[in-house]
Amino acid sequence: MDWLTDEQRALRDMAAIFAQKEIEPIANQIDLDEHTPDSLVAKAAELGLYGLYTSPEYGGSGADLVSVCLVSEELAKASPSFAGMLTVQMVLCPKAVEILGTEEQKQRILPKNSSGERLMAYSQSEPGGAANIATHLTKILPDGNGYRIDGSKLYCTQGTAGTYLVMGKSRDRNGNEGYGCAIVEREDEGFRVEPYETKLGWRGTNTGPISFNSVFLIEDDILGNLLTGGFSHRAANHANLFAHVATSVGCAQGLFDKTIDYVKQRRLYNKDMAELQPIGYWLAEAHAKITACRDLLYTAVREFEAGTMAPEKPNICKAFIGETAFDVCVKLLQMWGGSGIMNSTGVNRYMRDARAKCVAEGATEMHYAIIANQLLHGQPTLVPKNIVKSAT
Repeated sequence: MDWLTDEQRALRDMAAIFAQKEIEPIANQIDLDEHTPDSLVAKAAELGLYGLYTSPEYGGSGADLVSVCLVSEELAKASPSFAGMLTVQMVLCPKAVEILGTEEQKQRILPKNSSGERLMAYSQSEPGGAANIATHLTKILPDGNGYRIDGSKLYCTQGTAGTYLVMGKSRDRNGNEGYGCAIVEREDEGFRVEPYETKLGWRGTNTGPISFNSVFLIEDDILGNLLTGGFSHRAANHANLFAHVATSVGCAQGLFDKTIDYVKQRRLYNKDMAELQPIGYWLAEAHAKITACRDLLYTAVREFEAGTMAPEKPNICKAFIGETAFDVCVKLLQMWGGSGIMNSTGVNRYMRDARAKCVAEGATEMHYAIIANQLLHGQPTLVPKNIVKSAT
């Protein structure tokens, strides 16, 4: 990647050092405990990682998306789980607020997120599916001078957050209906964070349902247009997908690096394992796939920043790279034999995290459906023209 700027290289190297010094020694324990220590969250905040993609006027660094993806990839080499959590904090939530928010909302929310003082969460999924918003039951409806939000959400990542961006069916005071985004604070009366789930992968992130029992919202708690804010932050969603995909690349690369070291020092069948012909083929194939995925990702990110990106490119990256990274991890883990099955070695978590990444931020099939819509109908999104039939 000779095209990187000096600043991009510096951020990548900073993230690599942080990953090796602070994350790697406890990465397996994060997975086993299903918990990321507060001390690691604080250290990430000290480095300014939470505000990396946020504009300087709101406490961030204003880094470009290439830099964000480089940082995400490096952190994922040590812990894909921690890196995945961080992408929500670095990209999706703050960028949605920065794009859609009023100046008051930006000043109220973003500096605290950038400093790590108050983390954020994004919540859309319901039993009917994340993208199938017509089936969603959470409602944001007028009530006096404000609004009430009622309903529940599944699989909200980063349950220890203080501020939540929550999507739901909406209706304005004129009876017009749509799909909006509400800013809900953890302290709001009627808001509840339910017990966390135990997961296959991404075990270092708190994930679980949240519910809203007539939570009152003022006008300043509506992010963007009440009728369109729930799906109009496309740029934030695309940037988040790329950062998320970078963690898939880092996940595969992290296991590859560990596997190379393992193969070089192990003897098998009275031979150096590295001398067994199939091993060399498998490693070469894994290296080729990781390299191809990395090139696809950063080409797409540069197109995104240049404004020349095809609309389906983020979905292509998410679906193809996510599944390829998982396939690579499965083959790499096979080389560890029985050691790969044991949690104590800390390598099977890469395969489990890679599988989780094929579902998180939209399952592979959802992204292929979006690509199909673009190819067949010229529609880059699954959102129907008639968004919802009824918000009541």
